[in-house]
Amino acid sequence: MSGDISLGDAEEYVAKFLGQYRGRHVLSVVASGTEYSAKARKHLLAMEEAGPHATVTTSALVRSAINLMTRSTDPSRYRVFGNEFEAMAWLEDQEG
Repeated sequence: MSGDISLGDAEEYVAKFLGQYRGRHVLSVVASGTEYSAKARKHLLAMEEAGPHATVTTSALVRSAINLMTRSTDPSRYRVFGNEFEAMAWLEDQEG
């Protein structure tokens, strides 16, 4: 993900992971400078029924925003990482 994420972008993203990708492991890479509209942030929380989800971002600001946005999310289902290696290792651990 990158740029300004609108409600429409969030709806499209969530639809994929509640539909054809339901229950599958997800790895999201979020670019520095990515911003989420208030409506997009709220809608992204609808992914509660999705499988384990790891987000990677190197931006401390984006990581803080995502952590704030997902603070009520189950940490066994969603985590934010600074690199893809750690994110992939965590996703693999979710298999068992």
